[in-house]
Amino acid sequence: MGIENREYMRDGTSSHYRGGSPAMQNIVKTLVIVNVLVFIAQNLLQAPISVSDFPRYYNTKGATQEQIQEAYLEVKAAGRLPQEPLLNQWFTLDSTKVFQGQIWRLTTYDFLHSTESIWHIFFNMWLLYLAGKPVADKYGHREFLWFYLVAGVFSAVFYIVWGAINREAVAAVGASGAVSAILVLYAMNWPHHRWYIYGIIPVPAMLLVLISAGLDLFPMLIQFSGGARTDNIAHSAHIGGMLFGFLYFRQQWTFSSFAPKGFSLKKILSFKRKPNLKIHRPVSSAEIAVPKEPQPIPAHVAQRVDELLEKISRSGEASLTAEERDFLNESSRKYR
Repeated sequence: MGIENREYMRDGTSSHYRGGSPAMQNIVKTLVIVNVLVFIAQNLLQAPISVSDFPRYYNTKGATQEQIQEAYLEVKAAGRLPQEPLLNQWFTLDSTKVFQGQIWRLTTYDFLHSTESIWHIFFNMWLLYLAGKPVADKYGHREFLWFYLVAGVFSAVFYIVWGAINREAVAAVGASGAVSAILVLYAMNWPHHRWYIYGIIPVPAMLLVLISAGLDLFPMLIQFSGGARTDNIAHSAHIGGMLFGFLYFRQQWTFSSFAPKGFSLKKILSFKRKPNLKIHRPVSSAEIAVPKEPQPIPAHVAQRVDELLEKISRSGEASLTAEERDFLNESSRKYR
């Protein structure tokens, strides 16, 4: 959308995570890569639909479970069962199966996308990268990961509740709910930053979010008033994500502090076996470091630190240049 050349969109590692795992330092890129790999697996691993998914492909309205089972076996025997991604059978957001106890679907659907067209995953990942990077730099990459995951669950619950109100149970996939939450959080922090639609039309971030919300609310209102669903877009999941992003900003929530002690993405992604035994070597008195007296902070250093902290408070950490980040880190290390 034409904003990748702006200062707040350039690559840079958040000072909150210097020295952390590369996956956590680049959490937005990591999420994009994971989504793409899952999308490839969806296309490669195909399987015939299960009997529980049979009504989604064939009109079985008014049929009993026994009649559906009989029709399924008949189509299967004829070799006419449709194929679908194997991962979809276990991980899509299906309200019926969630109520049966498969609660993992409230978050796993967030990593699946429609295999009918590449544009679904393309636009989701493109927006995730553009808006996610400055948000991750401001809030910290660990917090961003939790925000992404919780936003997906919140969107899923909102989608299921809306489906129950309208008496429909349509399975859904896609990161659109979480991405919508990220877009709202981005707009709440930088409402006047301009995005360029088609690289030509400048639109403030907040106006872009309001337009997107209107495009999702309109078909929801039609459906609520008794009209039929007009497309295969999970509009209510988008609105659920937007609502979550708004509440997160206004309530100043923080999720990473509630994470289990010792939790890290590096531990999840690493399969390296840790040694079972450790060698203990007594430390001699000569090796014990004597703590140094803290150095006084020069007036000019303290003044510039105050200026940069004021800049962060006013415009966010993403507004700092690489040189300014290095100065703050070096000052913190030297005069802590």
